[in-house]
Parts: sequence; C-alpha cells; structure tokens
Amino acid sequence: MSATLQLHDGTTAIDLLAAPYFASAESSAAGESPLAPRTFEITLNPRASGGASLRDALRALEAVCAKAESRAANGVGRVTLRRGIAGGVAAAAEFGVLRGEVLTSPALMGEPALSAAAAPGTTLRLLAEPVRTLAIVAPQPATLRNEQDGANRNYLDFTNIPGTLGAKFQLKIADGGDSWSGSGKVWIAKRSGERRADSLFFQAEDGAGAVGDSPMESGPHVGSATVLADGAASGGRAVRVEWRSSGRFALDTAFTLAGHVRVPVSGARPPRGLFRVLARCRPFALDIGYDESKTMGFALGWRIGARSKTPTESDAVYPPSGANDPGWEIYDLGEILIDPPVPPGGYAAPAPDLHIYAFHKGTVRYGNPSARRALRWDVDFAALIPVDEGAAVVNDVGADDAILLDTMGDAPGIYHPDASNVAREFADFSGAPFSIGPDDTRVYILRDDAGDPSAVSFAAAAKYAPLVAAT
Repeated sequence: MSATLQLHDGTTAIDLLAAPYFASAESSAAGESPLAPRTFEITLNPRASGGASLRDALRALEAVCAKAESRAANGVGRVTLRRGIAGGVAAAAEFGVLRGEVLTSPALMGEPALSAAAAPGTTLRLLAEPVRTLAIVAPQPATLRNEQDGANRNYLDFTNIPGTLGAKFQLKIADGGDSWSGSGKVWIAKRSGERRADSLFFQAEDGAGAVGDSPMESGPHVGSATVLADGAASGGRAVRVEWRSSGRFALDTAFTLAGHVRVPVSGARPPRGLFRVLARCRPFALDIGYDESKTMGFALGWRIGARSKTPTESDAVYPPSGANDPGWEIYDLGEILIDPPVPPGGYAAPAPDLHIYAFHKGTVRYGNPSARRALRWDVDFAALIPVDEGAAVVNDVGADDAILLDTMGDAPGIYHPDASNVAREFADFSGAPFSIGPDDTRVYILRDDAGDPSAVSFAAAAKYAPLVAAT
C-alpha cells in the first residue's frame, strides 16, 4: 500500500509526496471535533533538484491556496485535500480547503539556484473541512425480501465503516421485482454495533399462542386457535382467533378485549432498546350488523419477567383504511422499551413476550336467533423496528415510486426520485434520514403491502461517505 496526499483543484493535482517537486511530507491535523474544520500543518521535503524547480512548486502551492480561498468565499467549486492509503479502508479521505498559506524563507523564493538540501524548512498550512470519501458501497445482496422466515432477510449490513461519529449515507430503495402493489407505508430503521444482530422480526404462526376470553354476551363460544393456511399471509400461514355465539345477542358498546396472540421474542440475541411494534393483522366480523365503522382493532400488551401490560382504550389502533373488513394491514401499535433485568451470574434473563390483542368497540344490532354470530381475527406476524438510533416511515409509496434516504446532500431528507435519478419531490415521511457507523450498522426495511409480504422485494443501492477517514 502507498500513502497519498494531494491538493486538487478539479483539473490538476499537486502531489505533496512525489515527483516532480517533493520527496515526502509530514502531516498533522488539529480541530475541535471530527465534524469541524481543522488546521493541517504539512512539512514539505523538497526533492534534490534545482532551486528554480522548487520555486515553481511553491508558486503553484500559493496559486492553489488563493484559488481555494476565492472558491470558498464565492461558494462555487472547491479545492480539495485528499489523503489516505491507496487500497486501504481509509482510501481517498477528502477535505474542502477553505484557505491556505505557504510558510517559507523569503530567500528561497529569491535565490536563482538554491539546492533542496540547503533549503530552509517549508510548511503548507491549510484550514479544511471534512467532505467525504469516494468509497462506494455495494451491499449484498442488492435485492432483499420483506421476510425473515427463511434464508432471505429484509436488512442490509454495512461493515468496517471508517470515519468518526457517523458516515453520511445515501440509500435508494425501489421495487425489486414488480412485487409492489398499490400504495403502502415503508419503515426504514437502523441498529448499530453488537445490537445489530438482535432478533427483531418474529412470526406468529404458532396457534398455541392464542389465548383470552370470549367477548360474546351469551351462548356457547369456541376459541379457535389454529394455524391458518392463507396465501396472502407471510409464508402462507397465520394465526386465527374466532369467538362464536348462537342465538340472539348484543356486544357491549364499551372497549372490550377479544383475546390476544402471544408472540415469544426468542433467539440467540434477544433485543434491547426502544422499538416500534408493528403487527400485520386482519379483523373480520361475521354476520354482524354494524351501526358504526371502526368497531374492531388491535392493541399492544406484553410480558417481561414479572412485569406485564394489558392494553386499555387509550392504546387502541383502528384499521388504517377505516373499513370494517379492511383485509391485511400493518398496524403500528406504539412503542415498547425492552430492558430485561440483569440476571445474577449463571442465570438467564427472561425473554419478552409480545401480546397482540384484538378489541371491539361499538354498538351491534341483535341478530337472527337461529343464525351463528362470530368475531374473527387473524395475526400474520409481529416485528420490532428500532427507533432509538434512527428511523423513518415513508407514507403512500406507490408501485412506481422509489425512495431516496439521503444525508450526503446539502438538504438532507427523503425524496422520490424517478427512473432518471431526478429527485422529483420530498416524500411524505415522519422521522428523519440517518447516518451510519462508525460501528457496523444494519438497516431494516419493511413495506406494508396487500399481498403476501414474503413476496415483496427491494432493490437497494447505497453509498456512504465517512466524515473522517484519516487524521
């Protein structure tokens, strides 16, 4: 590997480490923080050449310093200082030069023939701000599946990220195989360091996890906790819960829980931190006449060791579409802080359980005494989206839309670019775009779609720019 240290004005590079002018250089940098401008002190060691050649080099440096200050003042173009190790992780760290000066002996500039060996010390002093590196990252695989029930994963891994505090980041997400239908929300989130390997996505296909009491007013009821074969569910399977009653009845008009599906959070690395809980569910009402809409919905409960929560009416989440029988949709059930107690030595911490509750609220007319009445609801999966390190929710993403999450530009944000990479508009989103690193980072993507989510794929293209690759 070879070191690089160059001043570049966009067309011409002056190499401070090599011919024709310099044999080597010693560089140091000082700044208040990795993100702030810093002062570079570069001691130049001339080649053993004639004084005239050395004067040419110094005049070239003075000219490029003047050009840097002019461009910084006018805001048009820039002169850059590039340094790093060619072929190494820190390749091509780039700094924008704000101003510079050449500190040398006046005699050196005036002597017609002064040898390099006799030249007084020469220092190049630059004030520069971190810009980026030129490294482009191709995450593998470039096409992701909206599923974690098999070999395909809905996340991207970025490893060995150089830089400090965070790397500026640009991620383009598009339909990876004509699998998006209609419009839907897309959740994008990150988790860094050791916690990036936490298990954050869980299937709920075990019918034994369905528990709870019947909300029906009278008559026999059956709690049906079976695994359902459903082509629209992730992996083609879901949990169904059904409460039945025969004869004349009425449901309570108050908020009434209708049982829940228990989703154990297991795995080699149980998650810790603050998360949004997403559950893909489908409420049904069979043979029930509604007097108002939005009478069935879902809410979040949980148990961690001896601590637990049963939801109340304030936790209620109604179908996003507002329909009585909306089909499969992802419900954002709110936040949960998973912080299991630290166990004594030799003992394991309790694994959290998520409880996905269904509820009913509203007036129901009395039915035909001879007909069966039932409430029925299905749960496909539950997912945890980390929100303590950065997350964004993009709304109304159509089948032809792409998403650009960007912190590298002058106006960080989330955009909808077209097929020609023209950023047409800001997307409708909540949250914020995020940086990655310096620890290894995993970026999660989840899309709410009408069909089987395990068939939904993402074409992902990313690049990042470490703020400081070498100091």
